[in-house]
Amino acid sequence: MQAQRASQRRDVFHTNFLTPPIVKECMLAIEKLADIKAVAQGGYPQGERGAQVLVDPELVDYLTSTLEKVGKVGVSCTQIPLLALEYEPPRTKSFKTVESSLRVDALGSAGFKISRTKLASLISAGDVRVNWSPVSKNGVTLKAGDVVSVSGMGRLKIGEIVTTRKGKYAVELIRYL
Repeated sequence: MQAQRASQRRDVFHTNFLTPPIVKECMLAIEKLADIKAVAQGGYPQGERGAQVLVDPELVDYLTSTLEKVGKVGVSCTQIPLLALEYEPPRTKSFKTVESSLRVDALGSAGFKISRTKLASLISAGDVRVNWSPVSKNGVTLKAGDVVSVSGMGRLKIGEIVTTRKGKYAVELIRYL
């Protein structure tokens, strides 16, 4: 399903197999290449790590014959049919909260069930990222679709945001388990 969405929308999709900073680096590198979109996927108990990459059909022969290393790690590359792509959807828990602000400290504290003060100290320590980039201030404003990750605590996606009659924000939060 995710492979079909990637193919139709020409978007990059990934799972939580790699750490968020590594996924960001990979996606930045892949986006520089024309007509290549990636699905970072792989891993199962006692299995080998791997990735499945969607490429323009004209590039398949080139990649399978020349790609031997990624960094210093030796790799093998084989072509598989689109329908053979494997995907396991992430486990999530969705809930709603009403907050007076869309700041990262307000929504992050609600999503991770910790105090704003605790989240502020994690931000100061460099342990909080928004869309895979470190944040250094509590006042970063979030929008629908943003992903907040906190080292050692997981990830949180900001869902639908609705302004209430009293001027507050009813926000859907999606916590990755």
